[in-house]
Amino acid sequence: MLVWFPSAGAQGSGDAAGRTAVIEISAALRGRDFAQAEELAKTALEAHPDDYRLWTLRGMASAGLGNQRSALSHYEHALKLAPAYLPALEGAAQTAFQLHDASARPALVKVLAQRPDDPTSNAMLAVLDARERNCDDAVPQFQKAGLVIASQWEALTEYGMCLSLLQRTEEAVGPFADALALDPARPDARYNLGLAQWNAHQAEEALKTLQPLLEATSPNADALVLAADIHESRDESAQAVDLLRKAILADPKDVDAYLQFAMLSYDHASPQVGIDILNAGLTQLPKEPRLYLVRGILLTQLGEFGQAASDFEAANSIDPQLHFLRAAQGVVQSQQHDAPKAIGSFRAAVKAHPEEAYAHCLLAEALQGEGQPEGSPEFKEEIREAERALQLEPRMVAAHDLLGALYIEYGHTQEAIENSRAALAIDPSDQQAVYHLILALRKTGDKNELPGLVKKLMELQRDAKSKAPAAKKFRLYEVSDQPTKDR
Repeated sequence: MLVWFPSAGAQGSGDAAGRTAVIEISAALRGRDFAQAEELAKTALEAHPDDYRLWTLRGMASAGLGNQRSALSHYEHALKLAPAYLPALEGAAQTAFQLHDASARPALVKVLAQRPDDPTSNAMLAVLDARERNCDDAVPQFQKAGLVIASQWEALTEYGMCLSLLQRTEEAVGPFADALALDPARPDARYNLGLAQWNAHQAEEALKTLQPLLEATSPNADALVLAADIHESRDESAQAVDLLRKAILADPKDVDAYLQFAMLSYDHASPQVGIDILNAGLTQLPKEPRLYLVRGILLTQLGEFGQAASDFEAANSIDPQLHFLRAAQGVVQSQQHDAPKAIGSFRAAVKAHPEEAYAHCLLAEALQGEGQPEGSPEFKEEIREAERALQLEPRMVAAHDLLGALYIEYGHTQEAIENSRAALAIDPSDQQAVYHLILALRKTGDKNELPGLVKKLMELQRDAKSKAPAAKKFRLYEVSDQPTKDR
């Protein structure tokens, strides 16, 4: 909590008796004799009921006694008499902030209009903006706050949150580290720092930060799931699996642990293990639509399209707004070679979630499979959907690859080159983009790059083959451990 007493601005206009009262009350406040200050203010106001200085000082006395609502009322009365009186504005802003009262924001704005670089007011307004996720405004305010937030856990945490939301991941590490230093025993502070370090590509530091949470008598489920993600990114799948099992045991109702375990199973071509874990999760969370959705995806990997469709329908009945649901249904229908039905599902997904790049890309891919002639409505729709996917997610390699293939097929060589280069700028190991670029450059007659590209394609294929056995070194097998029903 940001605790601060504004200056009283004691010497102002008024008659001699009023000035004397202001001086006496101010002296009591400086001596932290808040009861005496309040009594003096009450007596003085009986004689001078329209003196905004006395109402402000009475607000300070009430605040010192812990009577925040009374203090705010006194400050507001002072501001009715003198709307721009800075000590009353500062007191009202501070008190309203502590009370989570909506009047804090307008009061702070008025203070900053007079004192734009005031660190305390900037700190409080930054916290308010951060709570509303108005991070573009909050971050510069936090920066103006300086040392005021150095001892404020909440402010440091909100600062780190905003930097993370703005994708300024490396900068977010500092505020979260400072917040943890203030209270190293706080699990949420430790988790926040670990996550920030992981987002900033500091995997080793993140694991060290999380270690106390992983080794605790009652391990932190969120930390276990995060650590599992870090280990899996380092190809340490055995550790990831162990941590996810511990996370499920630590919190049998943690949906993220089930989902991550299932996707890890998918990545390692072990769908049945993921399905078994999801089955266990659904005994704990029978109304969780994401568990049905992901189980349906795993069932498609086993070729169980009918059961997959039932899971998608179950997810839809629980939450019709679940993202990618209709897109997932389209995947099943595509694999069942029911292309018109698949395209219909993808179109429905795009309509339901027009801002989801993945849904637009899936629709474009489904339309591509129909092989419609150039200039047809379906062809134009295919191009439009792929381009829309890239507008929403410029780093979507699949959309660039799709456009590259289309443009090569229909002789638009320059567009094919542009999309292939864009895909390779994002993923230099994209074999499809390398191949498309080779084909397109051959059509232009520009052979300078071809030897290097052909060599790169051969190397990528060789790497893929050499890594194929390694990808199967670790497969997931069912064990007897099952999550308990009660935590």
